[in-house]
Amino acid sequence: MGLPFQRARRLEVAEEEEVRAIEDEPRIQAHWREVDEFLNRPSYGVPASKMAILGLFMPRWCDLISGEHRCAICLEDMEPRQKFRMMPCSHSFHQLCIFNWLQINRLCPVCQFALPSDEEQRLSDEQAARCSCKMETQDDRKQPTHEHIID
Repeated sequence: MGLPFQRARRLEVAEEEEVRAIEDEPRIQAHWREVDEFLNRPSYGVPASKMAILGLFMPRWCDLISGEHRCAICLEDMEPRQKFRMMPCSHSFHQLCIFNWLQINRLCPVCQFALPSDEEQRLSDEQAARCSCKMETQDDRKQPTHEHIID
């Protein structure tokens, strides 16, 4: 009776060793590091700013990259009369698909290009406003005065 239990136990130990050998393989370790890095990225699961979403380029059918006629989100074919949006990384999707996706995750579903989040967009807008104020002030100082000297 003890023999089948011992066989089962040996098989379990052999399986554990096999799993350890696979896990120790550098290729597998690199893959799991990539997965871990992706899942722990600060931009994963962060929505894109509404301004960035609405600002996506709206390509025509003829603007789509040749061979890119399937939406990577819904996996359905893109048809000429549909609306599309193109990410800055040049990947195109059905408009509704990418809008829904970006409200949940700001990363391109194909290459992980990150659109700005609401917070990043706000900071960028504030910085742009400060720069434009500085430029206006500098322009005011550089303009010549129009005083006429009368002899």
